[in-house]
Amino acid sequence: MDRGEIEELLKRDLWELGSEAWRIRSKLYGRVTTYISSMVLNYTNVCVIECEFCPFWRRRGEQDAYALSVEEALRRVLEVDAKYGLRQVLVQGGINPDIGIEYFEELFRAIKSKAPHIAIHALSPLEVDYLARRERASWREVLERLREAGMDSMPGGGGEILVDRVRREISPKKIGSEIWLRIMEEAHKLGIPTSATMMYGHVETQEEWAEHLWKIADLQRRTKGFMAFIAWNYEPAGNPLGRRVKYAKTAATLLRVVAVARIAFTGESFIPHIQSSWLTNGPEAAELAMYFGADDFGGTLYEERVLESQRRISPIGTREDVVMLIERAGFTPAERDNWYRIIS
Repeated sequence: MDRGEIEELLKRDLWELGSEAWRIRSKLYGRVTTYISSMVLNYTNVCVIECEFCPFWRRRGEQDAYALSVEEALRRVLEVDAKYGLRQVLVQGGINPDIGIEYFEELFRAIKSKAPHIAIHALSPLEVDYLARRERASWREVLERLREAGMDSMPGGGGEILVDRVRREISPKKIGSEIWLRIMEEAHKLGIPTSATMMYGHVETQEEWAEHLWKIADLQRRTKGFMAFIAWNYEPAGNPLGRRVKYAKTAATLLRVVAVARIAFTGESFIPHIQSSWLTNGPEAAELAMYFGADDFGGTLYEERVLESQRRISPIGTREDVVMLIERAGFTPAERDNWYRIIS
């Protein structure tokens, strides 16, 4: 699909979109919905990027600013693993000038040494770019060092909307869309699989949704490196952008984006998995999203802190909660690993 075709898709009747996305999803996966037992390791909340939409970041020296030592970070991973049993740890945090690449190399090696069954889904193009500049190295060199230390895959953090007009307004210090895409391409060339993301519902237009989706589809056509696409709703609470964008989009917007993604990411631009995104939209919307093309429910997200207020009000606490919600929606739950292979 070209940009114009995706734009037209976004304007179609929601139920027509859902019907077409359901047909594709059913053909691919039947009524199976996957999930993973995962935790989020937010290793620091100190961040010099200071995005308008983020409630998590703090400046150095603020009272509640923190940076975990390697020992403390490892201890948290092992404690959660002992309690729940983990398949994946998602490592993400702020851009902290005091943390260099050696921190991640030591942390990843420690995790692999103590818990080799846990896949490391780590960092983002933004963090890779920062480390490259800090170490005076290329993106490729940084990615190779991280992979050698134990990084298995890379999440799509920092994608938001891949249109520079939008990025200048909500995160002016963040890398541009072209750099985000180039770092993802470099990861794919090295055999590091990644996720693609989209944060909608703030200052962007529907035409810019189409541009974002088209850029992801175009890269996937060339590299085949994206394992999954994950969209989520911007939440206005607790961040500066919320003073201008006061209301979150409804669940219907999630269903539209999920359905269009399932239809658009086919053919040469095929992305195998579409996640239903329960954290910002709630479990009921995530259940509905499975009827609009999503085949993966995401992770348990133990210890998630970036959207901590949302996490507190969610009834999802364990893998048993996830299984119950998938079954309640009329689907067959299947636990997966980091690479979306079904393991039980």
